[in-house]
Amino acid sequence: MRGLKESISNLSCENILECFYGLNESDIQTYKLLISRGELRIEEISRESGKSENTVYKSLQKLMIAGIVLRDKKVIRGGGYYYTYKALSPPEVADDMERILREWCVKVRNTIEEFRSKYGEVVRR
Repeated sequence: MRGLKESISNLSCENILECFYGLNESDIQTYKLLISRGELRIEEISRESGKSENTVYKSLQKLMIAGIVLRDKKVIRGGGYYYTYKALSPPEVADDMERILREWCVKVRNTIEEFRSKYGEVVRR
């Protein structure tokens, strides 16, 4: 686990999705493709990215778990269905990162206070 100081010094616009959502380069490329092209099917993402459908599927799963890509089921007239995938806009993702950061700050402050309470007494003895 990297330390917080190291993480902060290395933080940039390019790796902020990795920092907040644990995404890798392939996941981020898939997200960026969806931003630029809009709603796409897996086979379209695969073709445009040059990645296998299996690799794209894994990235889409991670992006959906992160909550920054949505899946929509499309019904085919005459039977069957397929899924399309759409990225949340960068402003929506930025708002989500702000929310995560606020929650994290509250948790860290509480944990620091717990640390003070637990170990502060040890020092006083």
